[in-house]
Amino acid sequence: MSVWMMVFILIGLTHFAIPNYGWLLVHVFTLGILTNSILVWSQHLTEKFVQHKLADAARPRQLYRIYGLNIGAIIVMVGQVFAIPYATITGAAIIAVLMAWHGVEILGQWKGASGKRFRPIVGAYAASAFCLPVGAFFGGWLALDPGNPRLLIAHIAANIGGFVGLAAAASLTILLPTVWRSQGISKYMTPTLWILGAGVLVTIIGALVGFPEFGFVVYVIGWVLAWQQWLGNVNLKQFTYASASSIAAVTWLVLTLAYYAVELMLQMQPKVPTIALLVGFAAQLLIGMMSYLLPSTMGGGPGATRAGLIEMYRYGLLRWTFINGGLLLWISGTNSYQNVVMSLLCLGSLAVFPIFMIRAVKAQKAVLKKEKEAPAAEPEPRFMEITIGVAILALVWVLFQL
Repeated sequence: MSVWMMVFILIGLTHFAIPNYGWLLVHVFTLGILTNSILVWSQHLTEKFVQHKLADAARPRQLYRIYGLNIGAIIVMVGQVFAIPYATITGAAIIAVLMAWHGVEILGQWKGASGKRFRPIVGAYAASAFCLPVGAFFGGWLALDPGNPRLLIAHIAANIGGFVGLAAAASLTILLPTVWRSQGISKYMTPTLWILGAGVLVTIIGALVGFPEFGFVVYVIGWVLAWQQWLGNVNLKQFTYASASSIAAVTWLVLTLAYYAVELMLQMQPKVPTIALLVGFAAQLLIGMMSYLLPSTMGGGPGATRAGLIEMYRYGLLRWTFINGGLLLWISGTNSYQNVVMSLLCLGSLAVFPIFMIRAVKAQKAVLKKEKEAPAAEPEPRFMEITIGVAILALVWVLFQL
């Protein structure tokens, strides 16, 4: 995933020399960063949530899927950049087969988890995996019929709504209360996941017949049902980079989906709010959750984990402010220069994640090797960072109004 992050940053810096860079940026993020993350973490969390670790003999198959998926992603991107539709279709087919294989594996674990409390989450991971082959099919079709609005909505519904959305909703059911250190597991866990799955299916069918609105509304209802439960976990004493990012990401998703649902009812072909969905929701959620999961998974005891989390959360609320405030001013701005600055503040605050990840690993290893004492406690939330961030954003905004 780190390699794809570096590729994403390089494309962003050199986009002026790259044909079709907008499509490439979106798919480097979705196919490269998001898909790899979901492939790895859905397996890891499945084992954790149902307390059933796979045998070591199954691990090579996971590595084959990861390697194959990345090869498929590269073929898709080469085909699209150099306008070779059949290369794009070939890459999409490779991705579809490998993710279907992953889905079958997860489904097997779901069948073996009968009676487990969090079995519905594993079912959602399997459904998420099966959504990507559907999205890949529509993506390959789009390579032959670029710009077809029905195919585009079906492609986005399957990939973002189904593959990413179902995996995110399933994971957040447990992880969001965890990062807020509360016991607020949604009492609507199973209904929410069923509603989201139904919303994706109805949206795809509706898109193909020219009427996606109903399915979209169903999908939005599913997220609202979960969101209003998760808001009850918010506690200012636990306002960290990971916890704040998790609830902000879901808020961006709910508001963006509601806005787009209204637009679908009012217009024939409304513009998809891609930036809000990918940056506000997907990227923010991924980086926020990784900031918590990596030190927690690395382990070494409470002290070592605490050392890693402190580094992961360093300047966290300042970054969180730039991500959310910068994104809001970016997508609502009319001044192109202002939008460039705001996008740099927003995306730059996400792109520095590898730096904090390296610092966290070093800090955690130092405690594990007894080279440093473990921190006694995590620091209190630094709300002054939010104040500083808001002040900087306001200053930049005012300067561009002069």
